[in-house]
Amino acid sequence: MKKLYRSNQDKKISGVCSGLGNYFNIDPALIRLLFIFLMVFTGFLPVIIAYFILVLIIPIEPRSNIQRNYKRLYRSQTDKKLAGVCGGLAEFLKMDSTLIRIIYIVLLIFTALVPMTIIYAIAWLVIPEKPGKDVEIK
Repeated sequence: MKKLYRSNQDKKISGVCSGLGNYFNIDPALIRLLFIFLMVFTGFLPVIIAYFILVLIIPIEPRSNIQRNYKRLYRSQTDKKLAGVCGGLAEFLKMDSTLIRIIYIVLLIFTALVPMTIIYAIAWLVIPEKPGKDVEIK
């Protein structure tokens, strides 16, 4: 039976997002972006409280190495206009990066300028840049 753990290797704060990503076999960066999106659009305090409840109830993974079988999300090095976030999402989703940029601009115009700008800036910080071919991916 598969168990949910907080990651002790790939963590930014306490390993909750990485643990959820490992459990559902998706990149933890997507889980982190979901938490940030929820924070911006539903309220900061409820999401922070939910996050710290998860910290309290999800155990830390044992020292044994858990296999990670998900596809990683990276910022693109080659297809970038600003930071490679849209290019990286396009590579991850196997879509045209122009379509991703158009979707972002539409969301920027019709939702709110400041929250979408904050989400993009945080995605820039949360999503790692794709390593070069000579760098080993762990």
